[in-house]
Amino acid sequence: MSHNSYCVLQNDKLGVEFMKRVVNGKFKEFDIPLEDRVGALADVCETLATNGVNIKAVSADGGHGIRLVTSDEKTTRDLLQKAKLIFTESDVISLQILDRPGELAKVARLLAKEKVNIQSAYMLGGSGDSKDMILKVSNVSDALKALR
Repeated sequence: MSHNSYCVLQNDKLGVEFMKRVVNGKFKEFDIPLEDRVGALADVCETLATNGVNIKAVSADGGHGIRLVTSDEKTTRDLLQKAKLIFTESDVISLQILDRPGELAKVARLLAKEKVNIQSAYMLGGSGDSKDMILKVSNVSDALKALR
């Protein structure tokens, strides 16, 4: 699922500066608790890679495990089950924001005004003047409405 929606909002305080966001859509995040050991991340990544699954986003925490967004949700799910790994799935939002101070603050405030809690957020990198990120939120539908 990949569709682009462009949203331009006027900044309330400055009145002349604009914020541009691109909502890339809703995806599945796989949250996998892993033991804190050498090679644990490599094992999961190799399993996915050898089966043609591309990792679109990853967040790793040695005390928690990993969060993955991949190119193929069904295959990822099947491979994790086959490997007998415990995991949970959550809907997340892929978002592109401008790479400048305050842009994440604007997104967070916009969601807060709509009573949407950001449960986790991680940057994926980017190119030029924009950064891609993943947001796990309390209500995906309300967040997508607010961001579009």
